[in-house]
Amino acid sequence: MQTQIKNYGWLLKQKTRIFFCSNEFKTKMNYFKASICAIIAGVLLSFIIIGANASDPLLFFSYVFRLAFHPLLKDSTLTYWAIYIVAGLAVAVGFKAGLFNIGVPGQMLLAGSMTIVLGLKNPTISQGAGVIGSLFISILVGAMLATIAGALKAYFNIHEVVSTIMLNWIVWYVMKWMFMNPAHGMWNSNQNSTIDIVTTAPNFNLALNGQLWIIPFIIAMLLLGIIIFIMNYTVLGFRIKAVGKSKNASLYAGTNVKAYTIVSMALSGALAGVLGMLYYMTQSTVLQFTTDALPVVGFDAIAVALVAFTNGFAILPIALLWGIIKTAALQATQLPDFQMSKQMGQLIFGIIIYMSAISTLFIYFKPIFWLRRWWNIQQNVEWKQEYNKYQKQINDYQKQIKNTNKIYRIKMQELKKEGTKEEIKAYRNEINDQLTLYAGKITTLKKEISFFKNLKYKEATKIGQRGLKTKYKLATFIALGSALDHFVQVKNEYLLKKQEISFLKNNYYQAVWKVKGQAKQELSQFYNLPKKELYDKLSHLQSQYGDLVLKKEEAIKKLRESYYPIFNQIQQKYGNDFKRLQKEEALITKKLNQEIKALKRQQRREIYQFKIANYQSKKKKRKLRIINRQVKADVKIKQEVAVLKQNLKLQLKEMKQQFNLEYQAMRKKHKREMPQWKKELNQKLKHIRKVVSEDNKILKAKYHRQNADYQMQKGGKK
Repeated sequence: MQTQIKNYGWLLKQKTRIFFCSNEFKTKMNYFKASICAIIAGVLLSFIIIGANASDPLLFFSYVFRLAFHPLLKDSTLTYWAIYIVAGLAVAVGFKAGLFNIGVPGQMLLAGSMTIVLGLKNPTISQGAGVIGSLFISILVGAMLATIAGALKAYFNIHEVVSTIMLNWIVWYVMKWMFMNPAHGMWNSNQNSTIDIVTTAPNFNLALNGQLWIIPFIIAMLLLGIIIFIMNYTVLGFRIKAVGKSKNASLYAGTNVKAYTIVSMALSGALAGVLGMLYYMTQSTVLQFTTDALPVVGFDAIAVALVAFTNGFAILPIALLWGIIKTAALQATQLPDFQMSKQMGQLIFGIIIYMSAISTLFIYFKPIFWLRRWWNIQQNVEWKQEYNKYQKQINDYQKQIKNTNKIYRIKMQELKKEGTKEEIKAYRNEINDQLTLYAGKITTLKKEISFFKNLKYKEATKIGQRGLKTKYKLATFIALGSALDHFVQVKNEYLLKKQEISFLKNNYYQAVWKVKGQAKQELSQFYNLPKKELYDKLSHLQSQYGDLVLKKEEAIKKLRESYYPIFNQIQQKYGNDFKRLQKEEALITKKLNQEIKALKRQQRREIYQFKIANYQSKKKKRKLRIINRQVKADVKIKQEVAVLKQNLKLQLKEMKQQFNLEYQAMRKKHKREMPQWKKELNQKLKHIRKVVSEDNKILKAKYHRQNADYQMQKGGKK
């Protein structure tokens, strides 16, 4: 067991190592880097603005984080964390499907309004019924509203941004009319808002032990897990992402693009509905319609999803950051140490959101790569000369563009004085063609420079000590790849053998069960059938015996009846011969008794035959039991299975040992050859330096000779 655990640990380690060097991981790290850089850029700009207001930016942000987790604001911060998790998921699902659901504010407003109506119309509702009912209604209402936009997109190709914005304001004005209508009894004219559900329905809330954030956070984490599972491990999620990446490819693959467009919008709307329920049951328990403004949280959701690059796991920290800023940024501006206006807090929040929205630009921000590429060219003389040639050509074309523009301005002044419109137009077209040609050549040269830089960067990674490291890593990963392939192949073979063994086991057990079943069936047949037949014969004999007894009694009665008149006649005739008659009666009685004994003997004979048959059936039963015991005691197949298992384990162990030996040998070989490679490289570098120094000496001598000749010629001319 210890060797297996060690091998599984090694396998996990190598797979992890390959994953961290894979293109997939590099892409994810680029996204992570872009998000971090965007947030840092937003914070740095905020630093500049706060510093311009004669305040300490570091102190300001330290106060922001302290206030966010202060006991007075901690509940609000964690609640906003849960709210922004659901908000980011609502927009991210739409982005996955290639849809921009900007209708989240309207969908959450409609769902939140229905939640408030449920609380106001049912003031005695319990907490459990209120939470479950409002959750169900919010999901249904949000999904239905988003389905309208999805259907318009799918069947009429109306852009979802246009349709969702229109639906946002339709919902706003419908809710405004519904709540402000006095006939509905839900408007508080004194407060100029809807009646507060906290005072009307005390049990209609999400508080648990006085904490508002627990239930919203549980709901948010459940939804996060469900969405991650759907998107990564189900056919629905795969189809939604496929439709988002390429509708034409999905259509050719047989996907119902229209249906999945509607389903994606419905899923996004359902999440927006849950967002509305959480927001209007925790942070805003009343609705105000004094100013026409949709809920800001719905628009913040777009920034959360963009910064997280629609990644479910990345939404967690981004939502926490947004919750901290939302809760504590405005309060921090009012502290005596800063004395900034509320608008300053909103400005700081807006800057961070704006920089986050353009976070995709930071994917292409690679300063270390650019510096390495430039340094490689500067280190190599030939590469630097070639690069300077490209730059010189670009500078020449730029000079030609400047000269052409100068000539164009001078010529145009002359043509405006003396030339015609046709000449001016023809000259202008000619100059435009020249400038377009120069600009095209400059663009081509810039592309060639970029290609040249990338090519030389790749070449630089293949030479020198870095090249050796690259080759070593490549060889290591090739060896690891082949080793993992071999390991997987062996594992598959082992699993196949294991399946064969289990198949043989099943066949063995099925054969045993079949033999047992047949034995039981035969036993029951041998046991039940003769017994039944003998019971039938016994009952038949008993009935025959009864009939014989009756016949005997009837025969005796008939004899007596027949002999009574004879006895009377004889007694009348022979009164003295009574003894003789008694003898005749005794003879007749004896004869009848003999017949009865014969019947009894026949009955005993048949009973004996029944006992013999019963004994034979028991004997057969014993034989079948012995056969059954022999089947149970037959361990031949089990031994073969055990031997096969042991052989497979030994083969697998030998293969693993062989692989470990090969891997160790390869590592030793690399360690032995590495100094030799370094030595050869150093020798080549020394030789190159020697050749270059000799060439430099020759060139210097040639230069001095030419300079001396030039000086002599110059002196001769004088």
